[in-house]
Amino acid sequence: MGQQWGKLAGQLDDDTRGTRSGAILESGLDNSPMYDDTTFDPKTHLLQFADVGLMSLYIDDCDALANIADTLEKTDEAKELRSRSAQYKSKLETLWSAEAGIFLNKDLHTGKFNTRLSPTNFYPMLAHVATPTQAQTMATRRLLNPDEFWGEWVIPSIARDDRALKEQNYWRGRIWGPMNYLVYLGLRDYDLPQARSQFADKSYALFLKEWKEHGHVHENYNAILGSGDDVANSDRFYHWGALLGFIKYLEETTPVRSKSR
Repeated sequence: MGQQWGKLAGQLDDDTRGTRSGAILESGLDNSPMYDDTTFDPKTHLLQFADVGLMSLYIDDCDALANIADTLEKTDEAKELRSRSAQYKSKLETLWSAEAGIFLNKDLHTGKFNTRLSPTNFYPMLAHVATPTQAQTMATRRLLNPDEFWGEWVIPSIARDDRALKEQNYWRGRIWGPMNYLVYLGLRDYDLPQARSQFADKSYALFLKEWKEHGHVHENYNAILGSGDDVANSDRFYHWGALLGFIKYLEETTPVRSKSR
C-alpha cells in the first residue's frame, strides 16, 4: 500500500516528468537562461546539450569516489570510477573555445557552442580538466571582467552582459553561495592567488552586508544590489548562504596545494 501511494503521490506532485521543463529542472539550476534555447528530445526525455558544469561535477564526483574506493580497498570500483572520469574528461576537453577563452556548452542538435555564460563554465577548473594556461585565460578574460562576472557583488548566476541578468529571479542573475564555493575551489587548484584572494574577499563582503543589516543568511542574493531581501523567493535563513563566509575562512586558514595539470 505504501509503495503504491508513493507512486501516486509522485504523479500528483510532479507533472514535469518526461517533459522539457522536467529535463531542465534536473540540472539543478531550475530557470537558468543557459537552457532557454536548448533542444529537447521527446523520445529520450533528454536535452540535446553538452553541459560543461554537469560534466565537470560528474568528473569531480568520480574522482572523489575513486579515492574513497582506494581507502576501502575496493580496487574494481576505483578502476571503474577512474575510467568514467577519464572518458568524460576527454569529452570536456573538446568544449574549450580558444576564441571565447572559456569552456562552452554545446547544442548537440546544431553542433554549435552556446555562448551564454554562467559560473558553471568555470567548473572545469574544479574537475582539473583546464590546463594552467586555460585557467589563467578564464580568470583574466572572463571572471575578472566587470562586463561579465566581476563587480561589487560576485558572482552572478548569468553573465552581466546577458539580457536575463536584469530579471534577478532565482538562477536568472542572482548570486548563490554554492556557485561561489565551487568556483573558488577550482581557483584553489591553480596558480591564481590574486583572483582567488579577491574572490574570497568579495564573497565575504556579500555575506556580511545582509548579516550586519538584518542578521540574515540568504538562499541567494541580488547581483546588482547585494541584497537578499529584495525578493520573496530567497529564504532568509538558508544554510548554504554561509558558504560565502566559509570561502574566506578557507582562504585564510587552509594552505593551497596546486593540483593543476
